[in-house]
Amino acid sequence: MTKEGGLTFLSSFKDRPDEGKPREKLEKYGPKGLSLWELVAIILRTGERHKGGHFEDVEELSRRLLAEAGFKGLFAQRDILETTDQYQVYKSHAEILVAISEIHRRLKGNFGIFDASEPSKIFDQLKSLQKAKQEQCHVLHIDKHKKCTFSEMVALGGQNTVAVSFSDVLRTPLWLGTSEIIIVHNHLGKTKPSKADISWTLALAEGAWHMHHIKISDHIIIGSDGYCSFQEKGLL
Repeated sequence: MTKEGGLTFLSSFKDRPDEGKPREKLEKYGPKGLSLWELVAIILRTGERHKGGHFEDVEELSRRLLAEAGFKGLFAQRDILETTDQYQVYKSHAEILVAISEIHRRLKGNFGIFDASEPSKIFDQLKSLQKAKQEQCHVLHIDKHKKCTFSEMVALGGQNTVAVSFSDVLRTPLWLGTSEIIIVHNHLGKTKPSKADISWTLALAEGAWHMHHIKISDHIIIGSDGYCSFQEKGLL
């Protein structure tokens, strides 16, 4: 630790006074008093020694991971080995990041994997929307095996309409790296799609693919008479 004028320069994490370290600051000021790297440092707990003997303390490690992955990206990890290799971290640190990422996914949406290979199977999973009192819009994340791995309600409307922006639909797929999604929304009456339903879906599908390479493989409307699949009707 060196001083120059009125400033104090810290050469390493160990040089920080105890009251300036993340755990002590958390106890004194609460979580809102911490920066992003300090929150990450509390989770990781320790730094790492790399090949060649270079030691990366927990502050350096936390700052590097945030710079390389971004805050949201850091907590969107799915595979321990991939995280270890991509960010050059200990397996124990990769396990922590993957576990927290999964907790976040489960809190944010529904983590019930089911067969989404046919519209009828999706209807069976979401037929409770027939009893809903308001129109809702849901986004299903589809993997390469045609399984729904994640779903979330992105908008809640009134009895006759629900306002949904393209960003509402695409925000989480972009964040999680999903390449195929299915839109599901309900009508309080019959399932026949309106002109607005059709034009909105076609515009979304075109934009999602050309801008982000996300495929909108179907839009399913659930209503009192069952369901209507844009894919089965040749509308998409």
